[in-house]
Amino acid sequence: MIGGIAGCVTLTELPRGVSSMGDGSLRVAAIACDAVRVPPPVDTGGGVLDPRAIRLVTWNLHKQGDTGWERDLARFAHDADLVLLQEAVLHDDLRALLDADALRYTMASAFIYRDSDHGVVTASRVAPLAVCSERAAEPLFRIPKAALIAWYAIAGSEQTLAVVNLHAINFEVRLTPYQAQLAALVRVLARHPGPVVFAGDFNTWSDGRRAALRAAADALGLTEVPFDPDDRATFYGQQLDHVMVRGLAVTAALATKVTSSDHNPVAVTLAVTPR
Repeated sequence: MIGGIAGCVTLTELPRGVSSMGDGSLRVAAIACDAVRVPPPVDTGGGVLDPRAIRLVTWNLHKQGDTGWERDLARFAHDADLVLLQEAVLHDDLRALLDADALRYTMASAFIYRDSDHGVVTASRVAPLAVCSERAAEPLFRIPKAALIAWYAIAGSEQTLAVVNLHAINFEVRLTPYQAQLAALVRVLARHPGPVVFAGDFNTWSDGRRAALRAAADALGLTEVPFDPDDRATFYGQQLDHVMVRGLAVTAALATKVTSSDHNPVAVTLAVTPR
């Protein structure tokens, strides 16, 4: 372990994943992306996604600190195949909510604080074929932000769906660290030939950050999902949460205003497009 920051925060040497096993137990493992191997998309009992309708929700939970988050998350997750959470804390209440809806999940731990993992969580109706995590340290505080990449089998397809759940670094005016975080994810996805979802809280509160995100999206052939009306959370007049896709058609997109977080959940329905 790397030494605690201010005696409170612990960082693991390698990216740490905490995954539900479908029987109430958890598996903890190092999930660095440089070691990931994605197996062929054969359904071995973990399930496959329906290519005609993949329902995804992405939401920054604000550390589960606002009244009503359990009610709202249960409502949005119940109708989703994939649930991407940022600023999540793997407390028992979150675990119980996801388990109650029969969702398999992995947390990419950014850090451990008071014996609880903090980071991003990707939950799904089907088990992922593989997962990996990239971390990037906030330049000011040196506490990381995490990204999780998960691969899923698609019914009737030899392709897999890669799903990126990102919480981007925030407290930095310079663009270089932000661009480096995106570039690390681009390098991982460059090895993936199939459809992609790239989503989460990108902290795009400046024109420069939006331009950096567009450059990363262009490198991967991603298209941003539009919202009308656009009720996504904003800062300095800029939307922070995005969903970008490749090889997928958007059949529905909705951002819903809530008071249970400082971000509004974003839901999209996607269909795999023929090659």
